[in-house]
Amino acid sequence: MFKLSDVYAAAGQPFPPETPDPDIPAAHFDSRRIQPGMLFVALPGARVDGNDYIGDALSRGAAATLGSRAVAEHPAWRQVTAPDALAAFQQLARGLRNRSRATFVGVTGSNGKTSTKQALAAALGAHGRTLATDRSENTDVGVPTTLSRLRPDHRFAVIEMGAQVRGEIESYCRVAAPDAAVVTSISGAHIGLFGSIENIVQAKSELLTGLSANAPAVLPADSRWLPQLRARAPGPVLTFGRDPSADIVVNGRVTLDGTTISLDTPQGPGQVHAPGIAGPIDLVFGAAAATVQALGLDLQPALDALHSFQPAPHRMTLRRTPAGATLLDDTYNANAASMLAALDTLAQLPVEGRRIAVLGDMLELGDESPRHHHRVGRAAVESDILIAIGQDAAKIVKGAQEAGLPGDRIVLLSATLNDADSLNSARESLQTYLRDTLHPTDAVLLKASNGLGLGPIADALSES
Repeated sequence: MFKLSDVYAAAGQPFPPETPDPDIPAAHFDSRRIQPGMLFVALPGARVDGNDYIGDALSRGAAATLGSRAVAEHPAWRQVTAPDALAAFQQLARGLRNRSRATFVGVTGSNGKTSTKQALAAALGAHGRTLATDRSENTDVGVPTTLSRLRPDHRFAVIEMGAQVRGEIESYCRVAAPDAAVVTSISGAHIGLFGSIENIVQAKSELLTGLSANAPAVLPADSRWLPQLRARAPGPVLTFGRDPSADIVVNGRVTLDGTTISLDTPQGPGQVHAPGIAGPIDLVFGAAAATVQALGLDLQPALDALHSFQPAPHRMTLRRTPAGATLLDDTYNANAASMLAALDTLAQLPVEGRRIAVLGDMLELGDESPRHHHRVGRAAVESDILIAIGQDAAKIVKGAQEAGLPGDRIVLLSATLNDADSLNSARESLQTYLRDTLHPTDAVLLKASNGLGLGPIADALSES
């Protein structure tokens, strides 16, 4: 909650005399998300310029806009301008954060950021009103968008932070000033953007170096990069993971209706059942439990709250077809580490029929892409059927064949990602194949980067 005068101040503009100064509940950078009374932040983008939608946002009831220009058909006092609207927005958010008495928890990592953020929101919510990043708004504009929703009665704020280059998370920390940090994992996600795994470690570590002295950090015990992460943490460290050396040891047992997670913690043992969820949800809950512990809070209310946790759509979700086949829908995104975890989960599902792995392209891997697709293909050898789809599908197939998967158990659906007709044809073939061949006792994993668009296929199979 902030006032229009705060927006003027953040933009370095004098507040016009005799101007209304309404309370503004939140801000957003997408005019379609604007509700009456909100601030619309107009930013130039790769495909569209938000300044072109200032009139639309005001017509939708926006209290004001913040951009680089104004439109004549609406009152000038409702349109705050700045040479750099993003910098002004971040300045506004920094002021809101500085006024807040909440405890701020920053979350980053190569995999599991969004699910961990949501689990943290549920766990901390058991101890007080908690603000959390909406969807995956973890960018330079997403972080201040989250902070714009701060209220005086928020006790906690969970801020997800993504990165594609070094220095990004450092800049987010200057805005959000986290009181605690959670690093979920380190892997080669986006390695094509960072150039090396070492650069990824450096980038994720910016959340740790952005902490003040004695601020706690929650780190993955199973990561080979734990020593480097621990060395960068300025305060106490609490670890989580499946390794017995972790401070919070987790173990997950997957069934067709969900996952039961057992936790061994300094506050004693605990257990949570997560209906409708599979995959590495045990690590997600372990990170949440470790954060609760690191903040000196009672763990049991947090575990009770996690019983009703639901991940964001298309993340580790167990679904059913009308005929009864099991779908493991993890179509939101993919990299080699999450692919291997998903295949491991498929192998654990106690099904009587076939285990079918539908694996698509992993994007943003750069020069490492052929090696990682080949590696994932080799890991798919335990599947009864492999369906590889996309531009790099042949590399997945080659890895599976070299590992010993017979050709009559492989389906190759090649597609060119920048050719809409090619990609749509491959997706239609995939959906038809699964609809016609799935048995009630089968389980099928759907996994690829979001750009491949497998989410709608999971939806269609669940509804058909």
